Amino acid sequence: MNDVAQDPPSGAPSEERPFAVQTFTARYDPIEDRICLNAVDGSGAKQAIYLTRRLMDQIIPVVAKHLEEKTPKGVPADIVQSMTQERVRQARKAEPPAEPVQADLETPRWLCTTIQMSKQPSGLAVTLTGEAACKAQIPLADPHLRTVLDIFRNSYAKAGWDLRVFPEWLGSEHATAGQGVQVRLN
Repeated sequence: MNDVAQDPPSGAPSEERPFAVQTFTARYDPIEDRICLNAVDGSGAKQAIYLTRRLMDQIIPVVAKHLEEKTPKGVPADIVQSMTQERVRQARKAEPPAEPVQADLETPRWLCTTIQMSKQPSGLAVTLTGEAACKAQIPLADPHLRTVLDIFRNSYAKAGWDLRVFPEWLGSEHATAGQGVQVRLN
């Protein structure tokens, strides 16, 4: 990527107050060969955050393991996970489709170089960090994590990347409700 993360983007959040993602749309960018999260916060400010395949390959198994840890003892994990994934997909299909987040020419763009995840009672708090003041936070409840796995798998398929990084219980069905996910902050 030519000029991503060279300088802090204008309008980038300060170190004290990371960009709090409320909604994002993931898309594969064939020119950059990266996944781009077009994100918006509660005030309507936008950022375009680029994720490399190498970084994604490291975080997908962490998300899958987090979800698998919720499997009740003595029950086959793949069956429970597959059924839970399908329930989340059905619930998502019943919702009206979210309007995709579109980056415009003024949208700050930056390359995510590290991702930190911390366990929360209902999911994971994800912090994306780039150079200088580039930092974004996304609180993802477990159902959102499942939707994100579907979205990322769709992006991987579009990119022609190897899908073996995803857990088998995710199945081969492509999620239908676009590539966006609504994340509501409480």
